[in-house]
Amino acid sequence: MTHIVTLLTTLIRERGEEIEAWLAARFAETPPPFYASVDLRHAGFKLAAVDTNLFPAGFNNLSPAGRERAAMRTAAYMRSACAGVERVLIIPENHTRNPGYIENLSALIDIFTRAGFKVRLGRLSEDTQAVTLEGNGHTLISTPIERHGKRIITQDGFDPDFILANNDFTSGAPEILCGIAQPVVPKPGMGWYRRRKSIHFAAYKTVTESFAHRFGLDAWLLSAFFHQCGKVNFRERSGLECVALGVEKILHATREKYAAFGIADTPYVFIKSDMGTYGMGMMIAHSGEDILEMNKKTRHSMDTIRDRTANTEVIIQEGIPTIDRADGKPAEPLLYLVDGEVVDGVWRAHAGRGHEKSLNTPGMEFLPPGGDTPPGPAALVARLAALAAAREHYP
Repeated sequence: MTHIVTLLTTLIRERGEEIEAWLAARFAETPPPFYASVDLRHAGFKLAAVDTNLFPAGFNNLSPAGRERAAMRTAAYMRSACAGVERVLIIPENHTRNPGYIENLSALIDIFTRAGFKVRLGRLSEDTQAVTLEGNGHTLISTPIERHGKRIITQDGFDPDFILANNDFTSGAPEILCGIAQPVVPKPGMGWYRRRKSIHFAAYKTVTESFAHRFGLDAWLLSAFFHQCGKVNFRERSGLECVALGVEKILHATREKYAAFGIADTPYVFIKSDMGTYGMGMMIAHSGEDILEMNKKTRHSMDTIRDRTANTEVIIQEGIPTIDRADGKPAEPLLYLVDGEVVDGVWRAHAGRGHEKSLNTPGMEFLPPGGDTPPGPAALVARLAALAAAREHYP
């Protein structure tokens, strides 16, 4: 079969204007999220989005050109969606001592400053003192926020026109941010306490099917099969039958596609928490029996995710092996978007992981792309994921 990158490169070259018009029409119906990062997996025969983060970190990994593109897209977004904004407050994660995350905050401040805004960091913590954050040469001040009527103001009087959330709200939407006059982007209601990967990938399935129908592709080449299971308790082994059946369902569907396309690989699946990030609550399975025979250590690692949140809902997602390598290590593309446009991409690489495994684990590193920078096949797939994120609906 034709290599997916070759297939998409040819499609973009021959029908690029039509693709742009199609995307523009779809984004006009459902505007894209302000920012996002999209994890892709590239197996040679397919290239698909496998995770989409609406509260992304890692902006410090952008190249100088990527950071400049991010600033330009930020300025354009503000002019169209939030005219009159001058002052921006960034709400970071509560635990901000990680040097890499502090570098991310510094990069976000730099992007908004380049875009022409005054920027400060606010704190959701109940502490009443400002905190100095140190990260690899960057010193930032995070100031407690207070609520005055329907406005959020920092303790020292900074009154923002716009609030950027860089906190994924796994534990819930903070009451102090609810019902305020200033726009909060993304909305706290899109936090992981409420958002579900299964809903995102249902929207992504619809988007890729529509795109594939329009441009003469098989949607499977741009997506991964998935199945959702709720009411799982890994510690007590309840609900595992649902997971095992879901594994077999996805493996069967994948085998049929492999046979149709003449692919000799052995199918496998990722089992992931239906909520949350940071690669927690994840495992690989090659059969339903792998779930039913799961040992205590594995069940314990699957039982909770970030902020000690119970992992009671999972998705079973078709595994996509990576053929990409960066600096000789297994790698996968990670693309950053602002206002629906890819501004840069990096490789997530991990010397200690195989081509089937998740690379989002301790020991990973981020390397410059040196290849498919926007525009290109990876950028196109990432934009489809951003469109899917815009179409997620939660009652």
